[in-house]
Amino acid sequence: MELTLYNEQVKYEYRINAEFWEKPFGVDVAHDSLKFLYIPDHISAYIASRVAHKVYRYQIDNIRTKKQITHAVMITMGGLLPGVLLHDHLAWTLNKNIPPIEFGTLGVKYYAGPGQPLDQPRIIHPISIDVEGKVVGVIEDLVDLGGTARFVAQYLTEECKAANVVLIAPYLKSTIVINEMEVIYYGYVPKDTWIITPRERVETLIKRVPYWRDHGATLDECETNLRTIGYPDYLMETYLRATYERG
Repeated sequence: MELTLYNEQVKYEYRINAEFWEKPFGVDVAHDSLKFLYIPDHISAYIASRVAHKVYRYQIDNIRTKKQITHAVMITMGGLLPGVLLHDHLAWTLNKNIPPIEFGTLGVKYYAGPGQPLDQPRIIHPISIDVEGKVVGVIEDLVDLGGTARFVAQYLTEECKAANVVLIAPYLKSTIVINEMEVIYYGYVPKDTWIITPRERVETLIKRVPYWRDHGATLDECETNLRTIGYPDYLMETYLRATYERG
């Protein structure tokens, strides 16, 4: 009985449609101009494994060029989750020709909320590792027009004296950045879509529910929106009513 329960809870084979997740689309909800794409935990892990595979390919292709990535900087907060997942793949070495990657963090703020970019990115926490003379992978969760990527690349090369920067991100919203720097990525999402990663489910809920309310949504309509997006009951039970009723 215990083994059966374990298998049901842990070994369930998720059906992953790789083609969908390479070019996913969000859903429309009432009282909002944005579309929302909810990314389940197992999909985040799957995407990280695919990105890691592409990093391996990059490392192999650059054995002779001496441009292999040896350090990676997770841009907080967005880059923390994909960074931690990638750490599990890349902090070790598969063979002597592929170096293990040392991971660190750099705090950069670039969004005030869903669909609300700041005028310019701001560094809010200093870099935690020495990258002077190193090829550095910059890990983000999403690259829009590339403003943050350019800002971070310039900071790392000019202020921290990194030799080169390679952008690593699960998703892009634009191809502009590909023409400006080396990029390792998994897929594309439409510009009008807000991605809800596992690290920001509650944050998105507590910021968006008041927005819907202030634009005429009832509590039931807010619940319908969250269900449409894919929110589980356990999060709505904890946060929906309290968020809706607060001032």
